[in-house]
Amino acid sequence: MNHDPKTRLMLILNWVRTLPVYWCYLKSRQRRRIDMDLEVWAPWNRLEGCSPMTQLNYLLSCKPEFRNLLLHRFRNPEGSHLHYYIARLFWKPLDSLYLETRDIGGGLYIQHGFATIVDAESIGEYCWINQQVTIGYTEKGHPILEDHVSVNCGAKVLGNVTMHRGSTAGAGAVVVKDVPENAVVGGVPAKVIKWKHTSEESEIYCIPPIYN
Repeated sequence: MNHDPKTRLMLILNWVRTLPVYWCYLKSRQRRRIDMDLEVWAPWNRLEGCSPMTQLNYLLSCKPEFRNLLLHRFRNPEGSHLHYYIARLFWKPLDSLYLETRDIGGGLYIQHGFATIVDAESIGEYCWINQQVTIGYTEKGHPILEDHVSVNCGAKVLGNVTMHRGSTAGAGAVVVKDVPENAVVGGVPAKVIKWKHTSEESEIYCIPPIYN
């Protein structure tokens, strides 16, 4: 990693704040999912090959969206309230990002994340959520996102719908019906606009799918 002197100094000083959180990570029952998160966040932030401590320190220092995700892991019923309060003491989350979903699979990547509400029944592994997204319930129920689902900026996924594995909601889409596997939907209300084929590597790292 090559950082400007100001950023390097900030990262050095923040090790003191990150050390207690690193201890929480080591003791957490959510560690496997946190490791999956780090697996995804690392390539996007040039942290490949760095230790988990270094990755956590950089992401907590520079990516407030990651703070929300980590705090959610600790706050989860399978996590520890003690770990949550320790981490919350040292790191403030992003105010406009709300993660209200109890079951979020590992490997979630949140890009930007401001003005985003995530209140689904469940979210699978290696999903991708952009800014200004609403994933929320209606009187009919909560949405379900399966593995490798992407919800792009400004999209809304509402009610008792399922976005099946590998599907994508395009920017500004309003999803009110189930989305088939590997479909890309767009518009209001959202309709299938194309089908995609993703490489195995793109699924693993939850990057925007590579279209063939």
